[in-house]
Amino acid sequence: MSFPGEKNYWLEGAGAVPDTASHPPTKVDVAIVGAGYTGLSAALHLARAGRSVAVFDAQAVGFGASSRNGGMIGPGLHKLGISGLIKAYGEERAIALLREGLNAVDHLEAFIDAENIDCDLALTGRFRGARTQAQYDALLRECDWLRAKIDLPSYPVPRAAQRSEIGSDFYRGGVVYERDGGVHPRKLLLGLATRAVQAGAQIIAPCAVTGIQPDEARKVLNTTGGKVDAREVVLATNGYSDKGSAALNRRIVPLETGACAVGPLSREQMADLSPKGRMHGESGRVFMWYRPTPDGRSFIFGGRFGAGNVSPQARERAYRRAICRVYPQLRDAPFSHVWSGLIAMTADHSPHFGHYDGVWMAGGYNGSGVTRSLYFGTKLARRMLGEADAETAFDSLPFKPQPFRTFAPWGASMLVRWYQMQDDRELKARD
Repeated sequence: MSFPGEKNYWLEGAGAVPDTASHPPTKVDVAIVGAGYTGLSAALHLARAGRSVAVFDAQAVGFGASSRNGGMIGPGLHKLGISGLIKAYGEERAIALLREGLNAVDHLEAFIDAENIDCDLALTGRFRGARTQAQYDALLRECDWLRAKIDLPSYPVPRAAQRSEIGSDFYRGGVVYERDGGVHPRKLLLGLATRAVQAGAQIIAPCAVTGIQPDEARKVLNTTGGKVDAREVVLATNGYSDKGSAALNRRIVPLETGACAVGPLSREQMADLSPKGRMHGESGRVFMWYRPTPDGRSFIFGGRFGAGNVSPQARERAYRRAICRVYPQLRDAPFSHVWSGLIAMTADHSPHFGHYDGVWMAGGYNGSGVTRSLYFGTKLARRMLGEADAETAFDSLPFKPQPFRTFAPWGASMLVRWYQMQDDRELKARD
């Protein structure tokens, strides 16, 4: 998804895309649909294990969420919340699911170090502001539980000390999560693609997969470059799934989101907005995330604000309203970039990977995909190879097709609007 006039901050100065092929091979061991974090991390592991691998993307390498996200990393606490997880799965299973988030952070940090990928990794921590006193109290209870059950390091920031973390009086206090941080998402994507090509994987882009046909023990992919025979197929298209990746498309709901860059700003302005250069988020049903850029010259804001499928100018107006409730000092600040993209939601708010409908797939990151996608892509490749350390706590969660899938995106958009109305009502009622 891209609209005329959009400008993506991460595409400027990130480096060159590794060589891609213009025509696909006629036969491979593994065909991967989607050249983002998930597909490329699986391709890298499979190629190093000696498999012939071809990665297809209908657009450019990393066209989707892997180059459009905010570059914020962390355990990615579950969308159901602690009480929702315990109600759905019981406390023991809930703890295991939440621990996977920490495992994913450890994996990403170790991977970037081992592969020597220069992607501006910085574990600066994240300040999460509470919009109301009740939400602040709930955050403190949640953090106490997480420290006790999964040893997630965090500490409270009362309202009186809030200015030490953020140049705003909007929140009623907050919490700092110490295992969170940021990367330059495009640099991470290009580093991953380069390593995959060096390992022997082929990337064919642009080359759309338009359909997959079973052929005895193998699969035949119909692509815009010709037919490809593959022993196994991986679908890694996430929010950009379509009829060419139908098995995954039936299981996720794409949801439009956006981001903008505000700046350049002076050093004094940047220090005022985020004295410790942290990542930032907030409580609420429809929330805004924001962070300083790696070069410390601009701020990036993102979230699901305003109507979908709108021009960059309309999106900028919606973002300015959201930004100025937290940072009124940015009322006249320049917007340098505005862009949009798709994320993939699932019915149970959990990511999934495994073998379904005759193909392998991973996705459904529910807006927390930077950390999870590399972790799941590697786990998926290990499972395909029959290697050890392929298990996760998510393994037995069913990944069923969405009922009424055609209408699901419309329903998701209506639900976001309803959540926005509830958030607005709570803000108006607070002291």
